[in-house]
Amino acid sequence: MPSLSLLDFSFIAFETAKTPMHVTGLVILDPPEEHAGTYAQELYASFLQQPEMVPPFNWKLNWSLTGRPSWTTVNHVNLEDHLRITMLPSPGNEQQLQQVVGRLHSQVLDRSRPMWEVWVIGGLENNRVALVLKIHHSMADGVRASKIFTQSCSTSVEESFSKPIWQCDLRKTSRQRREESHLTDMVMKTAVAATKQISLIPSMFRLGSKLALKAVNIADCDLKVPFTAPKTPFNLSPKRSRAVSLGHFSIKQLKHISRITGASMNDILFTISDIALNRYLNDRAIPIRKPLVAMMPINLRAKGDEGKSGNKMSIGHVELGKQGLSPLERLESIQHATTDLKNEALNISPDAYINYSLLVNGVSLFSGKFGLNNFIPPASNLLISNVPGAKEELYFMGAKVREQYPVSLLMPGQTLNITFFSNADTMYFSLVACNQSLPGFEVITDYMCDAFAEIEQEVMETAAQAVAEQLGYQHDESLAVELAVEAAQESLTPEDDEFERLYQEKQRKVEELEKQLAKLTEMLSATVDIDPETPATNQDEISPAPRKVRVRKAKSAS
Repeated sequence: MPSLSLLDFSFIAFETAKTPMHVTGLVILDPPEEHAGTYAQELYASFLQQPEMVPPFNWKLNWSLTGRPSWTTVNHVNLEDHLRITMLPSPGNEQQLQQVVGRLHSQVLDRSRPMWEVWVIGGLENNRVALVLKIHHSMADGVRASKIFTQSCSTSVEESFSKPIWQCDLRKTSRQRREESHLTDMVMKTAVAATKQISLIPSMFRLGSKLALKAVNIADCDLKVPFTAPKTPFNLSPKRSRAVSLGHFSIKQLKHISRITGASMNDILFTISDIALNRYLNDRAIPIRKPLVAMMPINLRAKGDEGKSGNKMSIGHVELGKQGLSPLERLESIQHATTDLKNEALNISPDAYINYSLLVNGVSLFSGKFGLNNFIPPASNLLISNVPGAKEELYFMGAKVREQYPVSLLMPGQTLNITFFSNADTMYFSLVACNQSLPGFEVITDYMCDAFAEIEQEVMETAAQAVAEQLGYQHDESLAVELAVEAAQESLTPEDDEFERLYQEKQRKVEELEKQLAKLTEMLSATVDIDPETPATNQDEISPAPRKVRVRKAKSAS
């Protein structure tokens, strides 16, 4: 019988009725026209005809006399125990769907059988159908769960009639098992070292010393001092209820902002979240004197080490923006914070940082599980993660995959989680919250959409201003402004060859229009009063290839 790794066992140990430890995926399908009205029932019936299962969908927990669980294979799994169908009152809207998903997400999976469920939800507007996959985190995380759904899909309608999710092998590879074994060894070594003397690990001792000196303002350190996050409603012990709020952004627009500013898309998403969270607290008269702190999964592999074995993933703590910053200033602050976090972790060695992260997050988990939040300051306020998905449009059982949302779990002692998921040309996101602790939290989704628009507007205005200031063509200000706006939209700076071509073409068009205007003025001057100050306009669109540029580092035009 396969045994549970220490990491998998932690999701079993920390689970309670108030803190379910499963991940959920929500997929919205656009059925083919010929089956639009009955697709939900037909899909459910088709699923029931495929009862064969592969590990770990036929595994259930087996508790030994020592109290340690392992997986045991179930010879016969009743598919009807795991496959459900429900219908919204047609036409069901997005709010009704979110309420159903929140209710399903709040229910703990039954440990007496394999811990997974698939729900088919019909009755949505435009005959759309939703799929909800629940699977315990000890069996699969959100990344692996999204991959098995992708395996069940195809990029063409004809090839999309593939095997169902429970016939996709989710077992870990030998490399993944080695990485978890490596992680377990580090945890045990860290625990032993902590009971003796932390200086037995030099890099850990160096890190601990730097953090201690930073806490008393004696030395500088790029890492966030642990357990100094502000206390907020995001750090209460969650109740049993769960609620979900969904939204999405254009990846094309995110990439455009990224090209202009030089910030990663992850930095932009963190900035959007930070602006929205601060607005939620301010609107409820909950002032915070310190920046919010977010947990963020980070990759600690240095460049060139991608092929090496061993776990190099960890959870870092990122200090978000201070009060009073503009959207662009907040983005710059978060960009520096995420870069400094990874650089400092690599400088002290990835293994040492993983040890440090395990200690800090372990204390946070115990604090949240046993209700010690009032005695121990929070290490972070919430978890924000970004899960990569498929880059192409997908089809599932003849239906187009219209939307795909991750619905993550709440950590003990936290009442909010934000997870992003990229799929084709759209960045989907979900907020999972304890709505008893965060009443009206759904408005954060609207605030995030507003924050995205604010960042985009400020970035474009700043880019246009920066380019216009560098032009120096004082004799034709209208040309400079028009050119600056177009150059900013295409992520160009004056040192780019494409920028010079754009300017020359714009200049020629203006000169031609001026000649036409002069000729027209001469022809009609005898009968019509013409205002010579009326500017000529050009409706032609010029779309040169985009170039990467950092607004703050653009050089002056020669």
